Amino acid sequence: MEGHLPASSEIAFYATSGPMTTFTGPSVELLEGLPKRVRTLCRLSHKVIVHEFMASNYGVTDVEQRLEELECRTVDEIVAGIDRLDSPRHRPLAKGRPPKKRLIGNCRQFSVLTCALLRYVGIPARARCGFSGYLADHWIDHWIVERWDAKQERWIRTDPQLDEEYHKILEYEFDPLDLPDGEFLTGGEAWQRCRAGKEDPASFGLDDMRGLWFVEGNAIRDLAALNKVEMLPWDVWGLMVGPDEEIDDERAAFIDDLAQVVVSGKLEEQQDLYLHDGLKVPQVVFSARFQRTVQLPVKLD
Repeated sequence: MEGHLPASSEIAFYATSGPMTTFTGPSVELLEGLPKRVRTLCRLSHKVIVHEFMASNYGVTDVEQRLEELECRTVDEIVAGIDRLDSPRHRPLAKGRPPKKRLIGNCRQFSVLTCALLRYVGIPARARCGFSGYLADHWIDHWIVERWDAKQERWIRTDPQLDEEYHKILEYEFDPLDLPDGEFLTGGEAWQRCRAGKEDPASFGLDDMRGLWFVEGNAIRDLAALNKVEMLPWDVWGLMVGPDEEIDDERAAFIDDLAQVVVSGKLEEQQDLYLHDGLKVPQVVFSARFQRTVQLPVKLD
């Protein structure tokens, strides 16, 4: 985990929303009565979203008919999706929803909504793309949130997806709102460990999609997230490669440099690197899961 103590300007940067995490119009109306306690606010997302892989544990059986909900990219789309399922409509998010009225989502939606809520109340926060060591028997594709604690002067890694149902299944012994070091690796951290021979690239990914190419993709997505452009886990753009493409020595060296910049925790360097051709998110990306090009619903510049 990055040990760099950020400057006040870096903290201020993450206290404000980005294009994916800005509440506008009708979404703002649903923010009435948000919890005052930070830890309670971090638990709100799992009261309005259910993970597609865990839906049956909550009695939700229509996931296959609702897969389009997974394509929500902005927090406005997430909130609108939650509201469409509700009856009566336009109830505050803080009221929660019964499982069958929750949005079908994944770790990225949990993290982006939580990040947006924290920023909305002025708490510096950032979504991180990487891999979890506690959800499966390998390093599984995952997103979490880092929130700044001014008293402790550190970024606290928080998994807003985990609730009592997850605890019953996984029996983890840590606080999911303050993850211990090593339980989650960012894409850059994972890349460095693989390149150093400390981890097997084949242990990183999702289902049968594993390998160094997957780690590289998450390192690039994490760089975008650090620049407040939080994309879906299957959004592909620019320099990202597929499972059948080779990562040659020149490319590996470039990602080595990228990983070092990401892990360093220095925002100015991360912002400069993000402007590199093939790293900055364009207005049109490819949704690998749904096999289609997507025009982003918000302007990124």
